[in-house]
Amino acid sequence: MVGIIGYGVYIPKYRIKAEEIAKVWGGGKGEKSVCAEDEDIITMAIEAAEKAIEQAAIEPTGVEAIHIGTSSSPYIEKYVSPIIAETLRLPLDATMVDYCGSLNSTAMALLGCLDAIEAKRIKCGIVVGAENRVAATGSEGEVAFGAGAAAFIIGTEVPIADIEATHSYSTLFTDRWRASSDSFVSDYFDYRFAREYGYEKHIVEAAKGLMEKLGRKSEDFSYVVFPQPDARLPVMAARELGINRDQLEMGTIVPFFGDLGSCSSFVGLAAILDKAKPGERILVASYGSGSGMAISLVVREGIEKKREISTPVEKYQQQNKYLDYPTYLKSVGAIRRAS
Repeated sequence: MVGIIGYGVYIPKYRIKAEEIAKVWGGGKGEKSVCAEDEDIITMAIEAAEKAIEQAAIEPTGVEAIHIGTSSSPYIEKYVSPIIAETLRLPLDATMVDYCGSLNSTAMALLGCLDAIEAKRIKCGIVVGAENRVAATGSEGEVAFGAGAAAFIIGTEVPIADIEATHSYSTLFTDRWRASSDSFVSDYFDYRFAREYGYEKHIVEAAKGLMEKLGRKSEDFSYVVFPQPDARLPVMAARELGINRDQLEMGTIVPFFGDLGSCSSFVGLAAILDKAKPGERILVASYGSGSGMAISLVVREGIEKKREISTPVEKYQQQNKYLDYPTYLKSVGAIRRAS
């Protein structure tokens, strides 16, 4: 069965507390991760991928594909996957694909890699999700949008977690978007409508479809992780599915890193894999403006030994350096020294 052979995460050490931003604009709770001036989605993706390759104990030359998901690509017309691939010293004939334009992009990158393995076009690939979304000053996104990356080596050789099944649910619904002419993300004006007919509906339908496909119920999953634009939405979707807070707790990362966009659920998954036991089942869901996906994984023997050499998500929670608001604005390029 196809599964995860190794995984890695990278979160910048810098943080800003919402209360620091609130001194200027008001409102907000929690904190979020912030890229240093010399960091971006490419450097973070490389860091996470290197950790995943090390944990998987494979040679980079054995990775036949790299699929990256992001809504934060610095390019409209250029792939970033070849930059990451060459830095990692992957084969030049490896398949290199960017999935962009949606907060569901990392889940779609995973699906693409799975399809390639199941079609026997490749034996082993790497899936990376990386985000560093730009937000307007004073906006909700400025308080919420964090930075980070997660990477997974996918294959059939001694996986530490089997990917049991996936299920997608998509509509034409739009609740968050950024056109090529826009500098920042736009949101649907009615938050409640966007929440109920966007996030909740798509995650619930994707999860229900997955459970029906597998003949499972919500209580069959030891852990559940949903995308975390804030701390409230995952709880609301979970309630509708009969999932309790204990199932969500281990994969909850938004209080520490903020909204990590398309890689939010996958950093949460890494946090679960850091502690899960063989035989336990994990439900992962992803969502991005009308596109939802649910994934079932089963943890296998051997995970304890492999994670001994990894950097746990919990360590990134503890390693942080707080910025004041002016320093944060300088770091994200919102203010610059006059020339």
